[in-house]
Amino acid sequence: MALVVSSPPDIRAADPTLSLKQALTDFGDILTEEQKRQFQVSSTKPDVSSVIAFVGEIDANNSSTTRRCVAPRLYTFLDALQQFSRVVDTFVSSNPAIAALIWGGVKTAILTASNVASYFDKITSMVMAIGRSCPTYQQFGQLYPGCVALQRALCDYYAVIIQMCIKIIEISRRTAITQTLSSVFFPFDTEFKSFQDNLDQATKEIQLQISLASQKADKEARKLLEHESQVNTSFRRRLFKKYEKEHAEAHQWRIDMLKREAAKLKLDIKTNLSTIDHTKPWKQATKQRVPSTAEWLLQEPLFRQWKDSPDAAIFWCSGTMGVGKTVLMSNVVTQLNASRKSNDVISYYFCRGDDAVSLTSRSIIGSLARQLLEQEIDHAKGESLWDLHKDSCGLDTSEVVNFMLSRLKANRTYYLLLDGLDECDNSQIEKVAWNMTRLCDKRPTNFKIICAGRPELEKQLFRVIKPKFKLSVTERKIKADMDNYIDTILGRCLEEELLKLQDPKLIIDISKALRDGSHGMFLWTRLFVEELCAQGSDNDILTALKHLPRGLSEIFDRKIRRLRERPAAKEAMKILEFCNVVKRPLSVMEYQEVLSLSPGQKSLDRGKMPNDMISVVSDCCGLTFIDEEDSTVHYVHHSVKQHLSSINSLQSGRSDLAKIDQHFGFLCMTYLDSTDFKRQLAKTREGSNIPIKPLHLGTLPIRHSRRSASSIALKLLSHSRQLQHLNTQELERKTQDILGDLESSRLESEIRRRQFHFFDYAWTYWVDHTTDLDPDADHMIWKLFCRPWESEQQNNDRAREIPNAIQWLITYGHYTLFQYHARCQPHILTEIAKQEVIQQTAIHNRYRFTELIIQQHGTSSELLGSLQAAAEAGHLEIVMSLLAAGAGTHALDTALEVAAKAGHLEIVKRLLAAGDNTNASGTRHGGQTALYAASEARHGEIVETLLAAGVLWG
Repeated sequence: MALVVSSPPDIRAADPTLSLKQALTDFGDILTEEQKRQFQVSSTKPDVSSVIAFVGEIDANNSSTTRRCVAPRLYTFLDALQQFSRVVDTFVSSNPAIAALIWGGVKTAILTASNVASYFDKITSMVMAIGRSCPTYQQFGQLYPGCVALQRALCDYYAVIIQMCIKIIEISRRTAITQTLSSVFFPFDTEFKSFQDNLDQATKEIQLQISLASQKADKEARKLLEHESQVNTSFRRRLFKKYEKEHAEAHQWRIDMLKREAAKLKLDIKTNLSTIDHTKPWKQATKQRVPSTAEWLLQEPLFRQWKDSPDAAIFWCSGTMGVGKTVLMSNVVTQLNASRKSNDVISYYFCRGDDAVSLTSRSIIGSLARQLLEQEIDHAKGESLWDLHKDSCGLDTSEVVNFMLSRLKANRTYYLLLDGLDECDNSQIEKVAWNMTRLCDKRPTNFKIICAGRPELEKQLFRVIKPKFKLSVTERKIKADMDNYIDTILGRCLEEELLKLQDPKLIIDISKALRDGSHGMFLWTRLFVEELCAQGSDNDILTALKHLPRGLSEIFDRKIRRLRERPAAKEAMKILEFCNVVKRPLSVMEYQEVLSLSPGQKSLDRGKMPNDMISVVSDCCGLTFIDEEDSTVHYVHHSVKQHLSSINSLQSGRSDLAKIDQHFGFLCMTYLDSTDFKRQLAKTREGSNIPIKPLHLGTLPIRHSRRSASSIALKLLSHSRQLQHLNTQELERKTQDILGDLESSRLESEIRRRQFHFFDYAWTYWVDHTTDLDPDADHMIWKLFCRPWESEQQNNDRAREIPNAIQWLITYGHYTLFQYHARCQPHILTEIAKQEVIQQTAIHNRYRFTELIIQQHGTSSELLGSLQAAAEAGHLEIVMSLLAAGAGTHALDTALEVAAKAGHLEIVKRLLAAGDNTNASGTRHGGQTALYAASEARHGEIVETLLAAGVLWG
């Protein structure tokens, strides 16, 4: 499949793929006959399953006792490569074989390098680093049609990749002695520096071309509009020959615009379904796997029966905490993709306890739907594409399932893998369970669902539909894996000199103690090995072996005691606490800034930032780890979070999560309100003396759409001088004009230049950490909380019946923000808004919201719907509060009726005591009286109560 390039010197202007074709030709020329055969076999056009299957193959081929799984390191780059391969054959002058050849070349280079162990680790680290900045379809997908310069920049980038592959193969051929000498005189970084420099330059060129392509697309759209509105049809016919060139250009603009529009629609549909990165937790779980382990499930007869069953089927895999269920499921994902048939569609979802958004049923079902429907979305055209886009907007969980069910194909088998649902709230688990039932009931679609979790999850997850196949992860089933795991991690610790022994024979005692004490818990084994590595002498190790920790809780407590003795104990303990309350994992650099903050400080003090964050995280004694791909900090296992939150954690003391959460919110506000921070940002527009208030920006997601708030805010800041006198409504009218300016935001550039790492998190989530402030007890926090809202125009929301801020606080149950409006901006709490708050606020928040409304001056005594809703829902405290405030004088009949029908005896008694006119017909249930409603619902005690009160039959 070699490419022969014979083109005139100036063809590069017309052929954007020229450099890539030449690189592929050079690559083919340096291969041996065996490598050429491998190249030929590997040269197929890839998809997502191809990536997972290939990284699984690499790990399977290199399952020596001390090798680590490298799939997570390779995946991000290879996924970006397969995204590029999907579109490169649409480029101008592109050869249809290019996509397959690029994939084959990279596969051949990686497979060749994997045969040299000492060299391969450096290669995978380099590939992982490339993956961090590799161009993705999300960046260029909407802009490459018709933009030859962008197409050329992308091809030039991957030409460098192929040139790098040539270098990898050349180095792999060196003898062991040559490898050793080369590593001394020509270190790895030196040999590949020129390629990395070229990639950096190519990346910058792609970013530039993306920006120019965006401007070009807008310009062509305007020209096309002008062209089509300039002359009428008859005038066009008369002057067609004269303007033939312009017509041809307009025709091409239209074609390119339609392609860009289609690409945008497809991306929007996928985004509407889910924005969750479902691959990250899979990669993290895969990295924990020791080669040749977690494979036993695939050989189980029950698993094979489930996989081969012609009908929809559920497989339930249960196991206690720490037995390796998540790692087991990660390998199931790999193997399902490796053995995938052409009509198989595979989806998976690993719940992440440290990412609140990922634990909702909407996120889970939406992510699965996006994966299952990706092929349908990618192949959709014309009206069907527009229908998909229209139907995918604003869907809740149930509607996502409807959307999915209406578009699944009967001739396909759909695989769904779910792990970690134990991390979700009960209400979210119930929603997932209900929608799983709906999927399995769909005929004739073939659904294969496999779920893993702790045994207690089974009853809640399978109330309606029962799993046909059930298997427990027992100590006996994983004995071989445990033996392999112990040998591997001890071997690594000895090789890396983490475990140091005076007496080599001591390793036998260690191995035996681990086998006897692990009881099938891989997590316990891993953590205890780390404890042994921390011992100072052989005698200390023997003492630790004599006092094996009983279960995870005891080993957690030991680690926390040791943590408190570390030099950076204060900072390490903060990381442990903050990991428990953050809404998404923070990076090492974000934590570095957070650890320098004190509540209420006026400016950032970089001198207080820890110099060695790796050491600080290490001082957490193995309870946290740093993800090597994106440098985020995580608990080593979700059980650490549960332990730190537990009342029974006597050694560490009970952490007051509410106070930690509130404290973290105060740090976010302090950071955004920093004078140093504001002063730097204010310089983003030359000559501007308009003060920029980052804390104020954090309110935009509430006043406007959360999805677009950040981009709107950043662009508006660059126009602050001309917009400073506009009220909010006028500002909104100007927004669209400003967003049309494609010049990069100076604020965004300044944030990057100054490296304000914590800015994005603080801006996005500070409000989420301040849901329950006490204005009287936390005066300083309250004062800072109020500051950004004070700039809101006093009449901003009067025209709206229910302002955006009220809608937002209802959705998120933000009591602090409600207190602010009640105290400082009561004008927006209209009667309609108050009724909405009482009726729509979540049950656990409804009472205190109602109490605050009742205390408001000017609250109507009617609030008819509120009393009725509270009575029907059975909220006795709210009913009593409303009655005490005189609410609902004319609504007692209806409230009594709905309470009687719902069976709320105590509320019926309270309503009877509150009024005399109880026999009038209500307005619901067909005019039934309360007595008739209770009788029909067979609430005998309520019927007796009503009769005793003198209520007559209607």
